[in-house]
Amino acid sequence: MELSVFDLSKQLGVAQDTIERWVRQGKLPVFKKGINYKFDTKELKKWASNHNIKLKFSDKTGLLQKQEQSVIPLSVAIQNGGVYFDIQGHDVNSVLKASIKKNSKIPETFKTDLLDRLIKREKALSTGIGNGIAIPHPREQLSYLESPLVSVCFLDHPVDYKALDNKSVSVLFFILCPLLKIHLHLLSALSFCLRDHQFIDFLKLKPSLAALVEKIEIIQKTNPI
Repeated sequence: MELSVFDLSKQLGVAQDTIERWVRQGKLPVFKKGINYKFDTKELKKWASNHNIKLKFSDKTGLLQKQEQSVIPLSVAIQNGGVYFDIQGHDVNSVLKASIKKNSKIPETFKTDLLDRLIKREKALSTGIGNGIAIPHPREQLSYLESPLVSVCFLDHPVDYKALDNKSVSVLFFILCPLLKIHLHLLSALSFCLRDHQFIDFLKLKPSLAALVEKIEIIQKTNPI
């Protein structure tokens, strides 16, 4: 089976420019058919395996498909995504770059594309929601992820994030999902937690991953989120 640049970009959740850049850099198995780049699914499977990415191909459509995933609790998504401390930076772009660089859950090959998408999202509309918190996320879902991630990053010092309340931001919750329905669920669950002033105060303590997960599990037990 063969895929075009457009097919591969949509199924991986990256920009077509990213696919073309990877081709120029020799990072993808590719061949030319006329003037167009094409990708053989067998070779892509090998590439995906080498980069610890799980992909599934449909014999009927020739497109990459991920298995349907059930909605997961916010606590599990944060456990998947991890907590990161002492993120350096003086503005939105630099803290996003430092956070993505430090995040061990994102495949290295995809980090540049993800950063570009996050920066474009912030330029269009800030994800700073107030109370010193922002929720960065790309417009399109990341099909290359095996599991949904909510990565929490505590900044070394607050930065101007053009937030709704004009307060500087010191905590970033990255919502990174392979499917839209999971993204919407996690965004809703996180928004519920962030309406609790006690939870906001708890975040100011820069809790460990274990402490944060435990706190959210307590909220989940008493509230339908």
